[in-house]
Amino acid sequence: MSITEDQVPLPPITPGVARALSPLVRRIASESSAGEPGLNTYLVGIDEIVIVDPGPSDDQHLDVLCGCGGDRIRWIVLTDTGEDYSASAAELKQRTGAELVAPAGFDGADQVLGDGFKIDATEFRMTAVAVEEGSDSKFSFVLEQERTLLTGDHVIDDEMPKGLPEKVKSYRIKSIAPGHGQYIENASRMLS
Repeated sequence: MSITEDQVPLPPITPGVARALSPLVRRIASESSAGEPGLNTYLVGIDEIVIVDPGPSDDQHLDVLCGCGGDRIRWIVLTDTGEDYSASAAELKQRTGAELVAPAGFDGADQVLGDGFKIDATEFRMTAVAVEEGSDSKFSFVLEQERTLLTGDHVIDDEMPKGLPEKVKSYRIKSIAPGHGQYIENASRMLS
């Protein structure tokens, strides 16, 4: 009897605990007010690190992020400027000296995020993709080397924004790292 991907139980998401999802991606979930896993914050890279959606203003969560990334944290990027995603961005920037890249209008950003914005690190490239045509406030990021789409909460319960599959088609996405919930290793069912 062979085990398929759908039959292998995924380990639970434990708030405050770093979990390697791939060679370049780690996830640390914040803790919600109910003690359940909250927003997923992603650390991308090894020698140079991008923090995607640093999350709520919570000293414990920031301590874990800084402990995992240390002085290798070079960039902080936001998929959205809502409080859930960005409340700790300024504090994390202050603690690490990282460059804060955010959608237009975010107070304290070093650089404004736009469709096609690229981060070229020593071991990877990440490209920003506007979630909706003409939108300058909601983004996903493509980790090109691993063909992973980091979506924030723009993908919820397997629901993909209407135009996003076509926008990322050329990247041949194989996995999705959502803002809440488990890492999706087989993205083809959502992108077709």
